[in-house]
Amino acid sequence: MPDAPRSPQPTVARSPGDLRKASALVVDGNPTTRMTVAGQLRTMGMHSVSQVSRIADARRELERSHFDVVVCGDEFPKEGGTGQELLDDLRRSGLLPYATVFIMLTNEATYLKVAEAAESSVDSYIVRPYSAGSLNDRIEQARIRKVALQPLYQALEAQRPEEAVALARQRLRDRGPQWLQAARIGAEVLLRLERFEEAEALFQAIGQADPKPWARLGVARTQLDAGAPHRAMDTLLALLEDEPDYPEAYDVLGRAQLELGQFQAALATLEKAVQLTPMAIGRLQRLGMLAYFCGNRDQAVEVLERSTYLGLDSKMFDSECLVLLALSAFARNQPAQLERHLAELRKRLRANPADLRLQRFTDLIAALSFEQQGHREKATNLIAIACTQIGEPHFDMEAALNLLCALAELTHRGADVLKDDKVIDRIGRRFATSKAMGELLANAASAHEPFAERLRRSQDEMVWLIERPVKAAGNGEAATALEELVRTAEGTLNARAVESAWLVLQRYAAEIPEAERWQERVERLREAYGTARNKPALGDRRLRPSGGVNLGPMDRAAAP
Repeated sequence: MPDAPRSPQPTVARSPGDLRKASALVVDGNPTTRMTVAGQLRTMGMHSVSQVSRIADARRELERSHFDVVVCGDEFPKEGGTGQELLDDLRRSGLLPYATVFIMLTNEATYLKVAEAAESSVDSYIVRPYSAGSLNDRIEQARIRKVALQPLYQALEAQRPEEAVALARQRLRDRGPQWLQAARIGAEVLLRLERFEEAEALFQAIGQADPKPWARLGVARTQLDAGAPHRAMDTLLALLEDEPDYPEAYDVLGRAQLELGQFQAALATLEKAVQLTPMAIGRLQRLGMLAYFCGNRDQAVEVLERSTYLGLDSKMFDSECLVLLALSAFARNQPAQLERHLAELRKRLRANPADLRLQRFTDLIAALSFEQQGHREKATNLIAIACTQIGEPHFDMEAALNLLCALAELTHRGADVLKDDKVIDRIGRRFATSKAMGELLANAASAHEPFAERLRRSQDEMVWLIERPVKAAGNGEAATALEELVRTAEGTLNARAVESAWLVLQRYAAEIPEAERWQERVERLREAYGTARNKPALGDRRLRPSGGVNLGPMDRAAAP
């Protein structure tokens, strides 16, 4: 059932240091721990302290009442859940007001736990044993931060990002409370809105005021997302010269190298990031995914299996790992392993039935399973369904690479499941937006060389279809060139064709009849088939990007 409507969420109205009217909820399965924490909170002067022992009870309490502070244990073995899962559920459901301070108690602070906490925006992480003074300090620091940043998050909750950006800029100018974090939030909002020039300028201003490594990384991330990987490379290499042990910078550098087709350099860069943080699930996954799509299948399987061992039940684990491991199991004729990965995908889909990405993953691997079991017709039907999605906006570069891997492996084994091999050309024309991306598609289909060759030819074809009218536009034939580019864009859904049409329109609008009508047509194409979906994301785009921050309401809106 959907969550019941809630009354307006309270604000942080009291001064941070005044806890006399504050209320707290302690969530822990251990009665001794609950009593100890409750006693510590009362000693701090809290007006009301409630206790529950179960995650389900905590959710009910938070649905009924507002709490200024929640102190929660991280393990609930009797329920088979965790404090992290409770926090994720509360954030998703909108049951945890921004004003509420959420403190997690744990027996150990591993890299994975800290990373998960950052992903869910936990306010503080305290390792047992700890002192009452330490708990008090963490609560006070979190409340001070929330009071200062609350206006920005209220604007985001109300879906007024412009207001949040204006507040961030003003806070930076005035050097007001928490100005550095406020400015960072503003820059991240601009980046999320794809206002790249403004985002880069704000990150630059932050770096000039306080030269934090994350501000320089923000500049590079903006340059990369804006389609300037060479500029991003220069920024990143300069940053790493000063900060050689900054793993997030290696993450973004690997992305830039990948977009430029420097695949082996990208692998080396991501390997460096893993060396710096060997327990980082996200980095292991990205390295494994890139290795797989570059054709280094043995390395990919080793790294992906390690990430699965470390983090299968973690919030940071990406189901794309299961897809690639299942594809590898099919290629190596390991039916038991394939069925194990498929079972896990189906389990995840049952928990998230509206997730189109998970549905696509599960159907693709189910097709391999049916073929493995001799059910050719069922396999063919699932492959046919996958092929009908190639023109959909939600079918992205990741989906294209996975489908090509599966089709190449099936065809290599003699499975006649692809009834129309022109599907390969359609994928190539849509996603071969550069020589690098064309080669990545060909690598994905390397199990069947004829497919790989067709993908390379598609890339060459797209270069001809796009560059010829662009050149004509510069020679005084802007209107004809635009019409041809739009026709190519609508026929292939190629992001480079879409962007080329848009650039011609911006540059030569005065020479093009009915430019406004063309503008609307091209903008629709950009919204549905823009460049972001045609880049290899190496993982779930919905997770917090390397070097980024959680934007709360904007992140929830982006979730499936």
